[in-house]
Formats: sequence, C-alpha cells, structure tokens
Amino acid sequence: MSDSGGGREGAGGGLPRVAAVVSTLGSPFIVTAVAVALVVLRLGPSLSELLLWGAIGLVCGAGIPFLFVYHLWRRGHIGDVHLARREQRAAPFGAALASGAVGVVLLHAIGAPRELVALGCVYVALGLTLTLISLWWKISVHVAVYVACVLALALVGYAGALYALIGLPLITWARVYRGRHTLVQGVAGALVGATVTPLVYWIALALLPRA
Repeated sequence: MSDSGGGREGAGGGLPRVAAVVSTLGSPFIVTAVAVALVVLRLGPSLSELLLWGAIGLVCGAGIPFLFVYHLWRRGHIGDVHLARREQRAAPFGAALASGAVGVVLLHAIGAPRELVALGCVYVALGLTLTLISLWWKISVHVAVYVACVLALALVGYAGALYALIGLPLITWARVYRGRHTLVQGVAGALVGATVTPLVYWIALALLPRA
C-alpha cells in the first residue's frame, strides 16, 4: 500500500522516508478519522451517543471510503491507496460522497447535534468540490482535508486547534517532494479547504432546525 505514482522513492532513511511517513500520517482517511473522534468528544455526548455518533462518523467518513479504495487497489483498478493518478479518482471520490451523504442523513435522523450534522455537510461539500476540480486538475486532497479538519476542530471549540496548521507546510512539502503534487496544487488544496469549511458550516447551521 505504498504511495506510488512517479515521485522520489526511497526504501532507506533520510528525506524520502520522512516524506513517506508524513504522507501516510497525513492521509485523508487518517486525518478524517482523528477529526471525527475529537469532534464527537468535544460535543459532550453520553456514552451511548459517543458510540453511535462516533460509529456513524468514522464508518461513513473514513471506513467505507478507505475500504472501497483498498478493494479497488487489491483488484488492480487503481495504482495506490493515495490515488496518485488523477484519472483514477472518480470512483473512489464518488463512493466517499455517497457514504458521507448517508452519514449526514443518519446523523440528522437520530438527532445528533447541529454542529456535527453541519460538519457532515462540510465533508460532502468539500468532497464534491475536490471531485469536480479533479476532473480536470490534480488538486492536493491531502492538504485540503488537513486544513478542513483543523478548521472543523476550531469551529467546534478546540481553542488550540489552529496551532495544528503549523503542520501544513510539512504535509505540502511531503506531497511535493514525493512528486505527487506541485506547490501550486498544494496551495490550492489549502485554499479550497479553508474556504469551503467555514462557509458551508455556517450555512448549514443557519438552515438546520434548532432542537
């Protein structure tokens, strides 16, 4: 499950290894899963709510998308689980969008907090934006999702969340160093994540009914 696709590789130590580790830890699947867990914890649920909200968020936001990508990779339909080739993104992105939309509906149906449902809307909106852009240009999903998740944590009240943006240059460097993206594609990902997240979050909060 290597991040293959034409960049600088290196099985040994040094910068190639660092870039590979950063790319893996900064994977949208991992970053999304961590963000979901932290958001659910922040909203102060009971144990049953913690398990239910967390299960829906993790399964629909990270689990199903990853398993779909992993299945495609194992069958040889895609080159790697990081979707290094832009033309291989359509089906995985579509599956993530569908899974995310189901998650939003489920969270709303069970009466989850408006903040959590709103962030589910952000997930779908960001995914749709990245999908449309990827039809013609290879924007950095790693960077976009990282920025979106950091902002999501800040929006639900994690006071120090924005300090995590210190890691943004490192993730961007890793993607560029490995030849997966240009610097412009990384910056574009950051801008999309930073724009879509607060915009959709506040619109969704305004439209969702109060309990």
